[in-house]
Amino acid sequence: MRKLTALVFIALACACMLPAAEGRAILNLYGAALNVAENQFTGQDSRQKVFFEAKAAVAVSGNIYLWASHGYFPIRDSWKSWERKSSFAPDALYERRLGKRVIAGGGGLYLGYFEPGQLAVRVEAGVCPIANDIDATATFIESGQFIRSLEGRQSGIGGRGNLSFTYGLYRSLFAEVSAGYMYAADTIEGVRSNLGGFHVALGLGMQL
Repeated sequence: MRKLTALVFIALACACMLPAAEGRAILNLYGAALNVAENQFTGQDSRQKVFFEAKAAVAVSGNIYLWASHGYFPIRDSWKSWERKSSFAPDALYERRLGKRVIAGGGGLYLGYFEPGQLAVRVEAGVCPIANDIDATATFIESGQFIRSLEGRQSGIGGRGNLSFTYGLYRSLFAEVSAGYMYAADTIEGVRSNLGGFHVALGLGMQL
């Protein structure tokens, strides 16, 4: 995972170093909403999560380009559980923190122009490593007594696909809306969970 993260940052750095006159690189910053799939291992229900994601793309031949992206966000939740069926008051308080890191990279094809007032469509597919850092605790509500804790890590390498529409705003600046799906699964103690899900993103891009 660390090697893949390093490769993504190298790709971002290479894109930034390209001469602006060549117009061969694109940088994006998104606000993305991910429909996090139900996690069978931690008991995390399916939910929506908004996070920031950065992407760089480098043209390699005609309308074909390579891209790499990186996003990270924490998920925190807590809930009460009824352990004794005869009781009207909840017994245990569960608190869980999940740090999710999403890395992706692959190839893409764009049709159209990134000029002001012009539209373009981008279709992308690639590899997507996803990692979850898990930290969960459970305590009795009445006494505050510690019950148990869970620390672990989930990671998997899967695939990701994106479909994006762009509209040129001013000079090299454009707006973009994107939708897609990412899948990367991990199996712990015989329990298999998808760490990805459907996602939509809205952001700004710049052609260098």
